[in-house]
Amino acid sequence: MNISEKDLRKILSKSLNVKINKITETLNSNSLEEWDSLGQLSIISSLDKKFKGKVNFSKLSNFDNYKDIKNFLIKKSLMK
Repeated sequence: MNISEKDLRKILSKSLNVKINKITETLNSNSLEEWDSLGQLSIISSLDKKFKGKVNFSKLSNFDNYKDIKNFLIKKSLMK
């Protein structure tokens, strides 16, 4: 299963409880108050749910920006 960039933006938007227009290429945990430790867990949980537990997302706990998450998914062939 692959997701699109639009799907990733929706997942982050929902996980962080912010409008989708706040999810940009330059987004990072320092620029968005909602991206705290609970927000990080919500992102990981949402991605795990999307991929039905078939991918180890433990490395995502170290990623604090949109680009790193996107690149991780592309590297794992999970994103178009």
